Amino acid sequence: MIYRFLLPLIGGTALFAQAPPNLKDFLDLADPQIQALAQLQQQKVQILQPVVQQIAQAQQNLNQILAAPNPDPAAAGQLVIAIATLGHQAQQITDRFQQQAASVLAPVQRDKLPALALALGLHAAGVEAAALGLVYAP
Repeated sequence: MIYRFLLPLIGGTALFAQAPPNLKDFLDLADPQIQALAQLQQQKVQILQPVVQQIAQAQQNLNQILAAPNPDPAAAGQLVIAIATLGHQAQQITDRFQQQAASVLAPVQRDKLPALALALGLHAAGVEAAALGLVYAP
């Protein structure tokens, strides 16, 4: 679960800072839009970082409790709840920034986002199909 939040933190800022030509062309992004998206991504990282650190610390504490000879079920349960609560908080932050990022786009540009989401969802299947020789990778 924590990796779901770390991956955007690690890769998101670098992606927008470089303004991928395919995304820029696909959405017909203007330079001010790219700058606004990069700034939002940086803000998201700053806000999410402490939450992600709290999740990691709670997960580490939970692992220590579970590794003990007689784990304390109440302490473990409290940490599971804390991790779930923090995960929900991180998801709310991510959702809020996704909405803000989408607001940077024109309606015509936003209309193209479902196609990108579909492509992203199919990525793993595409990689597997290429590995099996069913399709050629670009």
